Amino acid sequence: MAVICEFPLMRQAVEAYESGEYNKELSKERKEATKNYRFTIMERLDEAAKLIREMDK
Repeated sequence: MAVICEFPLMRQAVEAYESGEYNKELSKERKEATKNYRFTIMERLDEAAKLIREMDK
């Protein structure tokens, strides 16, 4: 499964990831719910290119 969240600015994505709410609650739930996971913040690409790039890693 791939989940892609878009933010208007890269800074907003980084701030959301580094927020206390995400790091204390949501990241714990995400890690407990998956065996293998990858969290990536990247600059804007068209949707198909995003998926291909992530799946090739």
